[in-house]
Amino acid sequence: MTTINRGIWTLRLKWIAAAAVFQLWALKTTAQDPWKFQKEKDGIRISTRNTPNSSFDDIRVEADFSGTIQQIAKILMDVNHYREWSYATKKSVLIKQIGPGSLIYYSEIECPWPATNRFFYAAFELKENVEEKSLRIVSTNLPDYKPETKDLVKVAFSKGTWYITTIAPGTIHIDYTLQLDPGGTLPAWVLNLFSTKGPMETFQNLKGKLSALNR
Repeated sequence: MTTINRGIWTLRLKWIAAAAVFQLWALKTTAQDPWKFQKEKDGIRISTRNTPNSSFDDIRVEADFSGTIQQIAKILMDVNHYREWSYATKKSVLIKQIGPGSLIYYSEIECPWPATNRFFYAAFELKENVEEKSLRIVSTNLPDYKPETKDLVKVAFSKGTWYITTIAPGTIHIDYTLQLDPGGTLPAWVLNLFSTKGPMETFQNLKGKLSALNR
Protein backbone atom coordinates (compact mmCIF):
# COMPACT_ATOMS: atom_id res chain seq x y z
CA MET A 1 0.00 0.00 0.00
CA THR A 2 1.38 3.37 -0.98
CA THR A 3 1.95 6.14 1.52
CA ILE A 4 -0.94 8.12 -0.03
CA ASN A 5 -3.38 5.19 0.20
CA ARG A 6 -2.28 4.50 3.76
CA GLY A 7 -2.99 8.13 4.62
CA ILE A 8 -6.45 7.97 3.04
CA TRP A 9 -7.33 4.80 4.98
CA THR A 10 -6.08 6.35 8.21
CA LEU A 11 -8.23 9.40 7.61
CA ARG A 12 -11.28 7.22 6.88
CA LEU A 13 -10.77 5.25 10.08
CA LYS A 14 -10.57 8.47 12.08
CA TRP A 15 -13.85 9.66 10.53
CA ILE A 16 -15.53 6.33 11.30
CA ALA A 17 -14.30 6.45 14.90
CA ALA A 18 -15.47 10.03 15.30
CA ALA A 19 -18.90 9.15 13.88
CA ALA A 20 -19.22 6.21 16.27
CA VAL A 21 -18.33 8.38 19.27
CA PHE A 22 -20.88 11.00 18.18
CA GLN A 23 -23.64 8.37 17.81
CA LEU A 24 -22.94 7.00 21.30
CA TRP A 25 -23.02 10.52 22.72
CA ALA A 26 -26.29 11.28 20.93
CA LEU A 27 -27.89 8.10 22.24
CA LYS A 28 -26.75 8.89 25.77
CA THR A 29 -28.01 12.49 25.71
CA THR A 30 -31.35 11.70 24.05
CA ALA A 31 -32.14 8.59 26.10
CA GLN A 32 -35.08 9.15 28.41
CA ASP A 33 -36.50 7.28 31.34
CA PRO A 34 -39.66 5.26 30.63
CA TRP A 35 -43.03 6.69 31.58
CA LYS A 36 -44.14 5.78 35.10
CA PHE A 37 -47.87 5.45 35.75
CA GLN A 38 -49.13 7.79 38.49
CA LYS A 39 -52.92 7.99 38.50
CA GLU A 40 -56.08 7.13 36.56
CA LYS A 41 -59.56 8.51 37.10
CA ASP A 42 -62.61 9.08 34.86
CA GLY A 43 -60.70 7.49 31.98
CA ILE A 44 -57.85 10.00 32.35
CA ARG A 45 -54.44 8.37 32.73
CA ILE A 46 -51.43 10.34 34.04
CA SER A 47 -47.80 9.26 33.79
CA THR A 48 -44.52 11.00 34.55
CA ARG A 49 -40.86 10.47 33.75
CA ASN A 50 -37.68 11.88 35.16
CA THR A 51 -35.73 14.42 33.15
CA PRO A 52 -32.18 15.55 33.90
CA ASN A 53 -32.87 19.05 32.60
CA SER A 54 -35.47 20.14 35.16
CA SER A 55 -36.64 19.60 38.73
CA PHE A 56 -40.10 19.09 37.22
CA ASP A 57 -40.83 15.66 35.70
CA ASP A 58 -42.22 15.37 32.20
CA ILE A 59 -45.98 14.71 32.25
CA ARG A 60 -48.12 12.61 29.94
CA VAL A 61 -51.92 12.53 29.91
CA GLU A 62 -53.96 10.08 27.84
CA ALA A 63 -57.75 10.04 27.54
CA ASP A 64 -60.66 9.21 25.26
CA PHE A 65 -63.35 11.91 25.17
CA SER A 66 -66.66 12.40 23.41
CA GLY A 67 -66.19 15.12 20.81
CA THR A 68 -64.54 15.95 17.51
CA ILE A 69 -61.16 17.35 16.54
CA GLN A 70 -62.92 20.54 15.41
CA GLN A 71 -64.45 21.01 18.86
CA ILE A 72 -61.18 20.43 20.74
CA ALA A 73 -59.35 22.73 18.31
CA LYS A 74 -61.86 25.50 19.01
CA ILE A 75 -61.33 25.15 22.78
CA LEU A 76 -57.54 25.09 22.57
CA MET A 77 -57.36 28.03 20.16
CA ASP A 78 -59.49 30.15 22.51
CA VAL A 79 -56.58 31.13 24.77
CA ASN A 80 -58.50 33.99 26.40
CA HIS A 81 -60.66 31.42 28.20
CA TYR A 82 -57.98 29.01 29.42
CA ARG A 83 -58.58 30.05 33.02
CA GLU A 84 -62.04 28.44 32.80
CA TRP A 85 -60.57 24.95 32.53
CA SER A 86 -56.75 24.93 32.79
CA TYR A 87 -55.53 24.29 36.35
CA ALA A 88 -54.01 27.29 38.18
CA THR A 89 -54.24 29.57 35.14
CA LYS A 90 -54.82 33.02 36.61
CA LYS A 91 -54.61 34.91 33.34
CA SER A 92 -54.33 34.00 29.67
CA VAL A 93 -54.40 36.57 26.87
CA LEU A 94 -54.04 36.43 23.11
CA ILE A 95 -51.09 38.61 22.12
CA LYS A 96 -50.93 38.10 18.36
CA GLN A 97 -52.88 36.06 15.81
CA ILE A 98 -50.32 35.02 13.20
CA GLY A 99 -52.46 32.74 11.06
CA PRO A 100 -55.49 30.37 11.16
CA GLY A 101 -53.70 27.92 13.46
CA SER A 102 -50.83 30.03 14.71
CA LEU A 103 -50.73 32.57 17.53
CA ILE A 104 -48.75 33.99 20.45
CA TYR A 105 -50.27 34.23 23.92
CA TYR A 106 -49.40 35.26 27.47
CA SER A 107 -50.22 33.18 30.53
CA GLU A 108 -49.82 33.64 34.27
CA ILE A 109 -49.83 30.55 36.50
CA GLU A 110 -50.94 30.87 40.11
CA CYS A 111 -48.73 29.08 42.65
CA PRO A 112 -49.74 28.49 46.27
CA TRP A 113 -47.98 30.54 48.94
CA PRO A 114 -45.07 30.83 49.60
CA ALA A 115 -44.19 30.14 45.96
CA THR A 116 -44.26 33.01 43.44
CA ASN A 117 -46.59 33.02 40.45
CA ARG A 118 -45.06 32.13 37.09
CA PHE A 119 -45.58 33.69 33.67
CA PHE A 120 -44.64 32.93 30.09
CA TYR A 121 -45.24 33.93 26.48
CA ALA A 122 -45.78 31.03 24.11
CA ALA A 123 -46.06 30.28 20.42
CA PHE A 124 -49.02 28.05 19.56
CA GLU A 125 -49.07 26.01 16.33
CA LEU A 126 -51.97 23.80 15.22
CA LYS A 127 -51.74 21.44 12.25
CA GLU A 128 -54.64 19.32 11.06
CA ASN A 129 -54.34 16.13 9.04
CA VAL A 130 -57.65 15.99 7.21
CA GLU A 131 -57.14 12.50 5.80
CA GLU A 132 -56.25 10.99 9.18
CA LYS A 133 -58.76 13.18 11.05
CA SER A 134 -56.11 14.18 13.55
CA LEU A 135 -54.51 17.25 15.09
CA ARG A 136 -51.01 18.00 16.27
CA ILE A 137 -50.62 21.07 18.47
CA VAL A 138 -47.37 22.38 19.92
CA SER A 139 -47.17 25.23 22.43
CA THR A 140 -43.62 26.40 23.22
CA ASN A 141 -42.58 29.25 25.49
CA LEU A 142 -40.77 32.28 24.08
CA PRO A 143 -38.28 33.20 26.83
CA ASP A 144 -37.05 36.38 25.15
CA TYR A 145 -40.35 37.66 23.76
CA LYS A 146 -40.94 40.30 26.43
CA PRO A 147 -38.92 41.56 29.44
CA GLU A 148 -39.43 40.29 32.96
CA THR A 149 -42.74 40.98 34.68
CA LYS A 150 -42.55 42.55 38.14
CA ASP A 151 -43.29 40.23 41.08
CA LEU A 152 -43.48 37.15 38.81
CA VAL A 153 -40.99 34.42 37.91
CA LYS A 154 -40.46 33.71 34.22
CA VAL A 155 -40.89 30.08 33.18
CA ALA A 156 -37.50 28.94 31.92
CA PHE A 157 -38.85 26.35 29.47
CA SER A 158 -42.23 24.95 28.55
CA LYS A 159 -43.35 22.72 25.69
CA GLY A 160 -46.79 21.18 25.52
CA THR A 161 -47.59 18.76 22.70
CA TRP A 162 -51.09 17.56 21.87
CA TYR A 163 -51.69 14.66 19.50
CA ILE A 164 -55.42 14.19 18.99
CA THR A 165 -56.89 11.44 16.83
CA THR A 166 -60.41 10.40 15.85
CA ILE A 167 -60.93 6.82 17.03
CA ALA A 168 -64.67 6.59 16.23
CA PRO A 169 -67.38 8.99 15.04
CA GLY A 170 -67.79 11.51 17.86
CA THR A 171 -64.90 10.12 19.93
CA ILE A 172 -61.33 11.39 20.12
CA HIS A 173 -58.15 10.15 21.76
CA ILE A 174 -55.86 12.74 23.36
CA ASP A 175 -52.18 12.12 24.02
CA TYR A 176 -50.66 15.16 25.72
CA THR A 177 -47.11 15.63 26.96
CA LEU A 178 -45.61 18.53 28.90
CA GLN A 179 -41.93 19.35 29.34
CA LEU A 180 -41.38 22.10 31.87
CA ASP A 181 -38.71 24.00 33.75
CA PRO A 182 -40.72 26.36 35.98
CA GLY A 183 -37.71 28.54 36.80
CA GLY A 184 -36.63 29.66 40.25
CA THR A 185 -37.25 27.26 43.12
CA LEU A 186 -40.42 25.48 44.15
CA PRO A 187 -41.12 23.27 47.19
CA ALA A 188 -41.52 19.57 46.37
CA TRP A 189 -45.17 19.59 47.43
CA VAL A 190 -45.93 22.37 44.94
CA LEU A 191 -44.24 20.40 42.17
CA ASN A 192 -46.37 17.39 43.10
CA LEU A 193 -49.54 19.47 42.81
CA PHE A 194 -48.71 20.39 39.25
CA SER A 195 -47.58 16.90 38.24
CA THR A 196 -50.70 14.99 39.37
CA LYS A 197 -53.53 17.15 40.72
CA GLY A 198 -53.12 19.84 38.05
CA PRO A 199 -53.28 17.60 34.95
CA MET A 200 -56.19 15.60 36.38
CA GLU A 201 -58.31 18.68 37.11
CA THR A 202 -57.40 20.24 33.77
CA PHE A 203 -58.53 17.22 31.78
CA GLN A 204 -61.65 16.72 33.87
CA ASN A 205 -62.58 20.33 33.09
CA LEU A 206 -61.73 19.83 29.42
CA LYS A 207 -63.93 16.75 29.33
CA GLY A 208 -66.77 18.81 30.80
CA LYS A 209 -66.38 21.56 28.18
CA LEU A 210 -66.52 19.00 25.38
CA SER A 211 -69.58 17.34 26.94
CA ALA A 212 -71.34 20.73 27.12
CA LEU A 213 -70.80 21.19 23.38
CA ASN A 214 -72.46 17.86 22.64
CA ARG A 215 -75.60 18.24 24.74
